[in-house]
Amino acid sequence: MKITRGETRPREVVLDIELEPDDVEPYLDRAYRHLVTRVRVPGFRPGKAPRAIVESLLGREHLLHEALETLVNDSVDKAVQREQIEPYLQPDVDITEMDPVSIKAVIALEPQIKLGDYRSLRFQPEPAEVGEEQLQQVMDRLREEHAVWEPVDRPVQFDDLITIDVEGIIEGKPFVNNTGVQYIPSMENHVPLPGFSVGLEGAKKGESQTFTVKVPDDYSDASIAGKECRFRVEVHDVKRKILPDLDDEFAKGVGQGYEDLQSLKDFVLEDITRGVEQQALDELYERALQPLVESSTIEYPEMMLDREVDHMWQDQVRTLQIRRMDVDTYLQQLGKSEEEVRQELRPDATQRLDRMLVIRQLSQEEDITVETDEVDQNILEMRAASSQGDTSEELERFYSSESLRSSVDSSIRTRKTLERLGQIVQGEAVYPAIGPEELENQQEESGGTEVAEQS
Repeated sequence: MKITRGETRPREVVLDIELEPDDVEPYLDRAYRHLVTRVRVPGFRPGKAPRAIVESLLGREHLLHEALETLVNDSVDKAVQREQIEPYLQPDVDITEMDPVSIKAVIALEPQIKLGDYRSLRFQPEPAEVGEEQLQQVMDRLREEHAVWEPVDRPVQFDDLITIDVEGIIEGKPFVNNTGVQYIPSMENHVPLPGFSVGLEGAKKGESQTFTVKVPDDYSDASIAGKECRFRVEVHDVKRKILPDLDDEFAKGVGQGYEDLQSLKDFVLEDITRGVEQQALDELYERALQPLVESSTIEYPEMMLDREVDHMWQDQVRTLQIRRMDVDTYLQQLGKSEEEVRQELRPDATQRLDRMLVIRQLSQEEDITVETDEVDQNILEMRAASSQGDTSEELERFYSSESLRSSVDSSIRTRKTLERLGQIVQGEAVYPAIGPEELENQQEESGGTEVAEQS
């Protein structure tokens, strides 16, 4: 095996690997032993034909292709070990020639981060002000949640709860056909199409209402975008919403129950205040993190950025699938290619990587730790909030998986690191005093340190 090493972009190493015949031979023999059991060779029992006969029948290239994946992976691993490289990510590998087999492997090294002088940053959270208006908004929402629906004998109005049969036709083809549907018409309700709610206003119980709605030009299904949909709706039931009075009886029925209305208001006010204070802290973390990122020296392999872009693009694809829009239609509406969209994602991907690496480095320098009990408790709370009694084997495997534990550990570590940053910028962090000699040594060692964990 011949290895030529050359460094290209920051934190990456390129290895050009040329394999000798002796390097390839064991893999060809292994490929032969695998193929001979599946190939019928006249005059030989299954699995007994000599390699020379099988190779002459299939060709050496066939054996080589059969062996290629394992051969390439093993060769790259050996080259990495021989060159004493510690990969940070799975290498990018290309086969540049087949005779002799030549491989180009791009190996990512650990990111290198040197933080700016974060201990001198000073910020204070914005005052957390909570007023009567915010309290009233929550109380109004509680009334909405505890409202009851009362049948009425009048035409449909916005915000009623109605039961309908609905049929929609576009150019003679069915668009929607449902019976017994409960629906709340409003200007904000765009199901099944924007304007459908307007067509229902004034409809009467026991009667049919017919109207036409134009499909939006930017509708997800391009085949019907801009066309007319003819709806026929029959109303079976009309109810209006009755809001409860804000009194002591109402307070006793909220949640676990409160002694009186004032007790409920006191609890709501405390809860709003906690939320506003946490929001102020979150904004403080962002204000402190931005100058820290800007003042830090951050080097990472280009491969990391490429893969972050891949993740962001796949997130967009999953969102499109949820909206039942195919990628080609989406790109056609944008008037862009997938590569152009990926290029537009790179600035955001860069920002995400910079922030993640700075937070991770800060976590190391501030010695942020996450205990096993913290992860266990977090997962326990996740299960209580989402499982709803589901004890299926698949769900059990998910909650006991190492990947989930790793994700939860990372989330807790990030939160604790930002909380530590908040203490630092508010001047609340306490550091042990160090002497002049230790200070000098610390300054000499303050060069870039490498992030030890893989993203």
